[in-house]
Amino acid sequence: MAVMTRGVLIKALEKTYGRKGMDKGDVEELSDFVLSFFGYDDYVLDNVLSAPERDVFYNLEEYGFLETHREEVNIIKGRSWRINQWVFKKDNIRRVAETEEEEEPEINIYDEIFKELES
Repeated sequence: MAVMTRGVLIKALEKTYGRKGMDKGDVEELSDFVLSFFGYDDYVLDNVLSAPERDVFYNLEEYGFLETHREEVNIIKGRSWRINQWVFKKDNIRRVAETEEEEEPEINIYDEIFKELES
């Protein structure tokens, strides 16, 4: 799978977080933050994250940019070891980034007022 570029991730974050009011500088910082964990990989082990970092990842999961994955591995004496991972959803990120925004036509409020007056 291709590497996620900063530009594509920024576009996707602008279309989600930007619409919620996050400014461009914060979107770029969030993009750099996410890419600092994933780099060239598609997953990050959960145990390397601090609690605030994990909160950001949970928020990104709500937008479909990340998902959690759990794997259990049997180790010595029949014990199992749980491995929790965060998986980078590159296809979802690209889809959001490439989605064309539909601009709503501007409504001239003065035209509306005059239409009401004519009636």
